Amino acid sequence: MRYQLFRDNDHSKPVAQSDEFDSEYKATEWARAWVKSQGDHDRYRFQQIDGGRPMLFLRTVAGQWYGMPLAEEAAA
Repeated sequence: MRYQLFRDNDHSKPVAQSDEFDSEYKATEWARAWVKSQGDHDRYRFQQIDGGRPMLFLRTVAGQWYGMPLAEEAAA
């Protein structure tokens, strides 16, 4: 599966796209590493290219990054 990262306020074009991953866990680790090293914003949307429930990565004031699944109604 391939995944994309979008700035949370702009879902029109991805800021990063993954290679193929055989598990969501590995893809999530890739996304977390990307936002830690290259993120210039405090919120990113992470999702499979072909759909599926997205995840929100957000940076706290203290600098930690957290990933949390978005509810179905918030995903639209």
